[in-house]
Amino acid sequence: MKYFIDKNKQIYAYEDEATDEQIKEGLTPISEEEFNALINPPKSEEELLNEAKELKINEINAKKENILNGGFSFKGKIYQSSNEDQLRINGAVTNALVNPNLIPYIDWIALDNTTTRFSVEEFKLFASSMAYFIQQTIFKAKDLKEKIRNAISLEELNSITWED
Repeated sequence: MKYFIDKNKQIYAYEDEATDEQIKEGLTPISEEEFNALINPPKSEEELLNEAKELKINEINAKKENILNGGFSFKGKIYQSSNEDQLRINGAVTNALVNPNLIPYIDWIALDNTTTRFSVEEFKLFASSMAYFIQQTIFKAKDLKEKIRNAISLEELNSITWED
């Protein structure tokens, strides 16, 4: 390809076979590197920072989901905490509240596949602990994403990490 530019910075590209007569008059030849630089200008620092922010926010979201789905600790055991597990726990609490005289205990399976028997009161505390774990995780992610959005340099952005 042959590349050219006019006085108004308009870029032209012609096939190598194009003759001088086919090329518009008044154009200045430019190299392929110059052509590529003009049609794909380097990104500004602001654009690079915004792209890095987006990647960092995605990283925080992934970490949050891994933590939420990785289980939570209650009295020395780890229990499942995915969205589905949360619904099951809430369902068991609701059932115990609606039928308090019919449900003397609730059996729940831990991540290691052992069964824990909870009194209804213990299970409410268990469910409350899970809710607190979820809330803390979500708010930690929210706070980190806010710091990311407010970062004004790549250095500041790179210093933002999820500390366990």
